[in-house]
Amino acid sequence: MDAKAKKTGQSDKDTLSSSDIWKISQLETLYRQSRLFSWQLRATPPQLPLPVIPDLWRGEAKIGAAIMQNMSPFAADTEQFARFDWIRDLRDYGGADARITARNMIDRWMQGHRHWSAMAWRPDIMGARLANLIFTFGWFGQSADTAFQQRIAAMIALQQRCLALDWQRLYAPLDQLIALKGLILSQLVQMPATDNIRRKREISALFDLLISKVKGQLNPDGGHRSRQAEIHLDLLKLLIECRSVTSPLGITDLPVMDDMIEKMATMTKLWRDGSGRFAHFHFAGASSAEQIEQVLSRCNAKGRIAQHAPDTGFARLSAARNMLIVDTGQISDTPAFKGRYKDSLHSAASRLAFEFCVGAAPFIVNTGQATSEPRLRRAFSQTAAHSTLTLDGLDNQQRDTRTVHFDIGPADGGVLMQASHDGYVKSHGILHSRQLFLSRDGNNLRGSDQLNYSGAPGQIPVEVIIRFHLHPQVSAARVKSRQILLKIHGQKNGWLFKCRGAETALDRSVYLDGRRRSSCQQIILRCPASQIQTKGSLTINWAFSRHSSPK
Repeated sequence: MDAKAKKTGQSDKDTLSSSDIWKISQLETLYRQSRLFSWQLRATPPQLPLPVIPDLWRGEAKIGAAIMQNMSPFAADTEQFARFDWIRDLRDYGGADARITARNMIDRWMQGHRHWSAMAWRPDIMGARLANLIFTFGWFGQSADTAFQQRIAAMIALQQRCLALDWQRLYAPLDQLIALKGLILSQLVQMPATDNIRRKREISALFDLLISKVKGQLNPDGGHRSRQAEIHLDLLKLLIECRSVTSPLGITDLPVMDDMIEKMATMTKLWRDGSGRFAHFHFAGASSAEQIEQVLSRCNAKGRIAQHAPDTGFARLSAARNMLIVDTGQISDTPAFKGRYKDSLHSAASRLAFEFCVGAAPFIVNTGQATSEPRLRRAFSQTAAHSTLTLDGLDNQQRDTRTVHFDIGPADGGVLMQASHDGYVKSHGILHSRQLFLSRDGNNLRGSDQLNYSGAPGQIPVEVIIRFHLHPQVSAARVKSRQILLKIHGQKNGWLFKCRGAETALDRSVYLDGRRRSSCQQIILRCPASQIQTKGSLTINWAFSRHSSPK
């Protein structure tokens, strides 16, 4: 599969109108731009000095360097700027000049956004901005002059009042939680420390609300209901931030939050490949290994990585330093999740697709969908963009597709996973089953794909295609009719691919790594399928085996 990725600095939300993100009418928008609304938001600023709350996260010094050189990757009128994540980038760049630059940028922004506007004052953006200001205040604000600190305090008070009015108007649950986090933190700095009993009571009530909403976002195994690792990580990060402010308030009895963080950390580990990044399922691929490790290091979650998350629908097979991550599909009857994107209901059709890592090197991959272009997101969400089987070019994931069988456990010489889904029953009356075996030494990955006719009515199938997308750092060449020699760049020994039951070919593919598009190869297995309903089944066996280079 190949496509031309569109590079853009905009986020997915930048392409949506306000009405897609939160409930606000045109009439109310006009009212909010009046002085009457500004008068309504009047509030007493918090007392100085503002409390210093330790920040948990690192920024990106290279972005800070670009800002200092007037080469910022985002403009001052964008959502990305309005969230104020860039303060950490300047802080990690370091130096007194960076601190002064941060203050000047914040001052200019406050001067230009004293009055309400639909983008800059949107609840999720406002919640993120307030949280970033409060967490980083110890770096940019504590040593500033009193006049600057007063301006910051006044802005926090004003926008906290607006946030309290608006946060529940957001459609996406994660956006609501981002806004609620900002509300909790701004309320924390609003209340005088001398009134600790009142602070604890009111913020505890907000925590109860936050925990209740987070519970509604999680499956019993700790995975986010969207099945999207990036959204899962954002929510885990949010929970850790909120937990970090409980101790100063004397709020220590939050075992439910601790349990959620521990389960979410376990799921996060399951999604990570050998490089430390997320496997390319369901729009994952934007977070760096360092960002993921930052979050996990704050979880204090120990123990082995889970082998299977039945509710979220992923499995992990590992041997030696090699590992497989498989989309097994959800087995439980989890309600459909409505996410933050306009095309969120078009989830990736990746059932029984897998990624295979050899040590830290990705080997067999999925193309990825981490692009800000909705058309490309949908194209790369198709089954053909994943390392799995397609029947007549159809996607294997419908709204009511089920995983009808799943089993994983030790087998003779390694570990074996078996699973079946009914994604082709409605169209063809056919079940797809896949077996994956990883040897104990990690040097042999064997698979078997079987199509079984269920007896249900359906179209007569024409062709089965199995794809194995190769990482750009993998080169492949045919050596025999059904054998392919593969080499991972930087590794001494290669791999040999063999197949029985299908014709083998090599073709071009594409790999989306964040915003970078790379050309790569894919192995394609083709087999006629018109006799499945007559014969009852069709089986294709294949294997990847480590191949020692001749001395």
